[in-house]
Amino acid sequence: MRKAIWITLLIMGLNLINGGLVAQISSKYAFTQSSSVWEPIWGNYATGAMADEGLSTPVDIWFTFPYGSYNYTQAKLSSNGWVGLGTALNNPYWNNDLTISPILAPLWDDLSTQYGAVQYQTFGNPPYRIFIAQWLAAKWNAYAMNEFNFMARLHESGQIDFIYGPHIGTPNNPSASIGISMSPGSTGNYYSILPGTPATASTTTQYQNIQTPLPENLMYIFMPKTAHQVNAAALNLDGPKNPLQNHTATYTVTVGNAGNALLPGGSVTAYLMQGDDILTSAEIPAMSAGGFATATLDWAPATPGLAYIYAKVVAAGDVDSLNNKTFPYTITVQEDIGVEEDIISASVSDVSSYPNPFKQDVSLQYALNKAAQVSIRVYNLKGQLVRELANGVKTSGRHTEVWKGADNGGRSVPNGVYLFVVKTDSQAVSSKVMLMR
Repeated sequence: MRKAIWITLLIMGLNLINGGLVAQISSKYAFTQSSSVWEPIWGNYATGAMADEGLSTPVDIWFTFPYGSYNYTQAKLSSNGWVGLGTALNNPYWNNDLTISPILAPLWDDLSTQYGAVQYQTFGNPPYRIFIAQWLAAKWNAYAMNEFNFMARLHESGQIDFIYGPHIGTPNNPSASIGISMSPGSTGNYYSILPGTPATASTTTQYQNIQTPLPENLMYIFMPKTAHQVNAAALNLDGPKNPLQNHTATYTVTVGNAGNALLPGGSVTAYLMQGDDILTSAEIPAMSAGGFATATLDWAPATPGLAYIYAKVVAAGDVDSLNNKTFPYTITVQEDIGVEEDIISASVSDVSSYPNPFKQDVSLQYALNKAAQVSIRVYNLKGQLVRELANGVKTSGRHTEVWKGADNGGRSVPNGVYLFVVKTDSQAVSSKVMLMR
């Protein structure tokens, strides 16, 4: 009898080691796809990762990040497009295998950030802090003539986001993976993502041959599940960054059911908030356990200027307040100066720069199909803002802006490649120029 019990316990132990009795990732996380305006951060440099085959020393997350069955306070960043939680991983691993764990991989391939940047920073206040790891001007693959930008965001609640920025060029011999893996890293303990409309998330099949660039502003969300019966999570707020005063702007909130029971339609309400003020609200459709829904929140801002808004969800009986707010969304309300045309659907075309390369001045030309709120900014290849050339309402037709190779402080910038970004509420178009004095 004792022998039988011992054998049973041994089998249970082997199953535990192989993930058989370990809570697998599908019981810990649910996956969905959304969108978020790409906004590069200005953060600390992970210098060890800024190389071809580089890995940073451990960096502080500055809060306790719950992931799987463990908590982490530090992470390592790899030049190859992944975040390793904790301090155990000591190899930058270009071979994109999600059985290696614990890893969060927005774009895992043989990348190089030798001429780009890997940065990180923690934002916010407890218990709603967020850690961001960012790759700028990464080459995909290592010696390609291209640049890709993306980030991973870790929320104090356990939520994980991947967001993708603009890119230049096409991948060179790519074979990437996107996903997350948790200990012990075996089948069933990873989510492997296959991009698409919608994306596919598998816990048993690794998609290791992603070859197509990810669209700008694409967002992948991994929502942590909880043991609560009622648990509505506010996951993402997206919408115009420069709404027009007294004109209706439409924002979209993505909500998840992080609990273990059905949330009937009408049982969850989403609020658009500014501070403690409710701006508008909407009821959320029914969500099964681990399911998702979206709702639109229409709001006409009355006061021009900088503002911070967020979405909050409320459900009767919800005792978890750590995941009921989205991270603050920064907007700049533009003053209504009486332009009658619809600025939301304006499009930018015929963007060109001349001369290119340039020594002193370069002219950026572009066309608008109708009046629009337009911002024109110059960035370097590390994603740092160099100069803002324009920010206001422009009429329809062709326009020209001149940059004299100086930053916002009037200081001359060094030789190199720079990026013009012409942006409206609905579109962003870039133009690459080279300064050679």
